[in-house]
Amino acid sequence: GPDARTLEAAAQIRQELAEVLRPGDRMKDGISVVATEKGVQISITDQMEFGMFEIGSAMPRRELVLAMEKIGHAVAAQPGNLTISGHTDARPFKGNGYDNWRLSTARAHSAYYMLVRSGLDERRITEVAGYADRKLKDPADPFAAVNRRIEILLEIKG
Repeated sequence: GPDARTLEAAAQIRQELAEVLRPGDRMKDGISVVATEKGVQISITDQMEFGMFEIGSAMPRRELVLAMEKIGHAVAAQPGNLTISGHTDARPFKGNGYDNWRLSTARAHSAYYMLVRSGLDERRITEVAGYADRKLKDPADPFAAVNRRIEILLEIKG
């Protein structure tokens, strides 16, 4: 399981986000912070009634931009490199020059730009990738909103 440093970093990030994301913030319920063996995993997921991005686009909604700024500040206070991954659900998507691969990749890149804009040192980001629907969070429901997500992994070095 996760080591003590990872558990502590996850608790600090979770606490900071709890303080800055107010009840009623549409993004609050879609953000989770979990300590893993690889580091602190911050997952930002679509909600049933609210999507992070315009449909079929990598254009973030205002609420996501504001939430990513707060996430950027929280991870900037912690040491370690970051990876960013974008994920779609299993609905086949084609339009505006996108398919699920391009859409997940474009959304991961959008998250990268939002984090850097928040003040995070871009040299700390070592990977930005899109996984389409290949790593579903809820494989039992491949069309579920939770499968549409951005994941940020803060690597904690022992």
